[in-house]
Order: sequence, then structure tokens, then C-alpha cells
Amino acid sequence: MPKKKNKYLSTAAKLFLATTLLITAVGFNLPPSQPEEVFAQAVSTCLNRSNISPEDLHWVYVPESADELYTEEPYYYLAGQLITEGIVDASFCPSGGLMLNGYANACGMAAAFDEVVAVQNLVNEPILQAFKDIGTPPVLLKQLIRQESQFWPSNPDEIHYGYGHMTNIGIRNAIQWNYDLDQKVCPAGATCDTDYLIANDILESLVATCPDCPHGVDVEAASRSVDILAESLLGYCYQTALLVFNATGWHSSLVVDYATIWKLTLMNYNSGSPCTYNTLVNTFEFTQGPIRWSDITANVTGTTCRRGLEYANQITAKAFNFPPPE
Repeated sequence: MPKKKNKYLSTAAKLFLATTLLITAVGFNLPPSQPEEVFAQAVSTCLNRSNISPEDLHWVYVPESADELYTEEPYYYLAGQLITEGIVDASFCPSGGLMLNGYANACGMAAAFDEVVAVQNLVNEPILQAFKDIGTPPVLLKQLIRQESQFWPSNPDEIHYGYGHMTNIGIRNAIQWNYDLDQKVCPAGATCDTDYLIANDILESLVATCPDCPHGVDVEAASRSVDILAESLLGYCYQTALLVFNATGWHSSLVVDYATIWKLTLMNYNSGSPCTYNTLVNTFEFTQGPIRWSDITANVTGTTCRRGLEYANQITAKAFNFPPPE
């Protein structure tokens, strides 16, 4: 019991420090109409699925089994990587099955299609398990991986790593906001949220490609990579919840619902916290109360913030037949 208590004390201390730093960094706005019991909420907005609009069920729905996440999409980047790495033989195709940008051409896709289908479904079970263990919405997670890496967990440019194309500053930010992630990836006694070199080592562990493995992917390493990505996204969601509070003075659960906090998390993940905070400030000045995603859309400004908005919309667009027909 004492050890468990110390863990919670450490978590509280980290969150208090992070809260102080974020309030200092982006400012603090407390409207005169702030509800009295702002801090009485027991469950994080990021994990509270009690308030879900039917129009969002297609991407916040939780499948009963991983089989419901099965897809057969022709991912041309993925096909190109499978050909380049020798997992697929497309030597009979024009230009060896590849276009100049490294994507597969039509012949290359035809040659690689079976492997493309296999690879995009390798981590369906880890994605669903990540929801059970961590709480990150599984359809959102699969769609983010599609958007970022097309299910090829590599390091394409020495900057982006793994399924979610995490960066050094990105993983350090996630570690700062998620104690459980810190405990999973950070060596004892290290401060991974500020150590660039340790963060790089963590990122390297997210690369799960393996030329000698079936389908070119180490399934065990891939499962861990999905788990770390899910924890990282939850860390971004915790940060986003505080951004909502900083921008409005209200507890995030009083301002946004479950779907909106996760869409804002995607904006934060893509465009950064200053952009997300400024968008929230602009929107709250308009609503002076609860904020819907349509309100965010109407009040977002600037190229970077609009990119984050589009990123969130692309990932949460309907791609599965959820909820199932009754």
C-alpha cells in the first residue's frame, strides 16, 4: 500500500507542476460566470464516455471484437515500402512497381495488394486492447495510423517514428502529461520529458519494421508501438483538457463533450498547444458557454490551426459501418 500511495503522490505533483507551467505558458482566463464546483469532476473528460452524440458514434464506437476493424484499403505508400524492402516482388512491373516518390504504381499495387491487406490488419487486436487498457478510442487510433504511416511502422526521415510518426518533442510532451506513459518508457531516475537523447531511444523502439519477419513487421514490437502511441494520445488529451480550462476557466467536462475533447486532441497532436489554446479562446468568446465542434470550425483561424482542424476531420470521418445496423 505505501508504494501505491507514493505513486499517486508523485502523479499529483507532476500534474500540479505541469498545470502551473501550462497556465504560465499560455495564460489564464477566468470568466465571471465560472461554475462553482469546477474541480468536483472525478473522471477525466478524456475517459468519460457518458456524453456521446449519435452523429459521432461512427468513430467513437467500441467494436466487440478486433475483426470489426478489418479493412482492405489500397495504400500506395505501404505497397511501395513493401516493394522497396523486398517483401513483395514487383520486378515484372514497369519501373519495378514504383513511382518516383516511392509509392507503388498500379502494377505494383496489384502485386502487393494481399500483403497490403495483411499489414493494415496486423495490429487490429492491439488497437482494441489499447482501448481496454488505456482508453484511447480504437477507431480513432486506427484512422490516425492510416493517416500518419499507412500502417508501416518505420522511421522514414529520421524525424518521425513508428505508426503515429511521433517526433522527439512530441513524445516528450506526451510523457510530461501522462504518468503511465512515463512509467512505461522512461528509465528509472531519468527525466524523459526533458532529455532529447533518451526520447530518441524511446522513438527508436517504436520502429517495428523487420525485413526477415512475416509481412516485414515484428508483431511483438508493433503491438508495443501501438500501446505507446495510445498512451501518447491520452497524454495529449490530458493536456488538451487543461487547455480548455485555461481558455475558459471552466472544467473541460462543462465545456466540451467526449467527442469534442478528442477532436481537439487531434488538433493539438497535429498543430500544437498554442494553436489549440488560441482557437478555444476565440471560440469561447463567441459561445460564452459549452463548445461544440461546429463552434470550433467557425472560429478557427490561421493556416496551421486550419491544418489541425482538417487533420481531426479526416481522422474522424466515417470509414467503418459503425454503429452496426440493428
